[in-house]
Amino acid sequence: MIKRFFSFTLLVVMVTVILYVTHIYILGYIGEEMAFSLLGMYIFHFSAYFIICLSVELLYTRLPSQVGYAYLASVFIKIGVFVLVFKSAIFGAEDLSMAERLSIVVPMFLFLIFEATYCGRLMNSQQA
Repeated sequence: MIKRFFSFTLLVVMVTVILYVTHIYILGYIGEEMAFSLLGMYIFHFSAYFIICLSVELLYTRLPSQVGYAYLASVFIKIGVFVLVFKSAIFGAEDLSMAERLSIVVPMFLFLIFEATYCGRLMNSQQA
């Protein structure tokens, strides 16, 4: 349990750092300034990933058949908390540029893929 979780999390950390540095480089290359903290977005999504996957992993030890439902509920909660935390960045600006819109969506989908991959592999290991 712990080995599976931390080995996958280490992989997620490495990929996240590479993608964050690439994201910053691309934004600097096109000369785009963000109206919000991109690092804050990545930290929020990583924290949510950590909490969601750890919760699902702990639930898997007690109720393995409920892991999928817990994951779905946690994703909806994550999106709600994201909107609450970053509402001024998302809704406060008059008009977001395309680069700013992509900078909001890319980390969200990136970590959604990480979470879905982890939970999917966990549910598939239950069937084996």
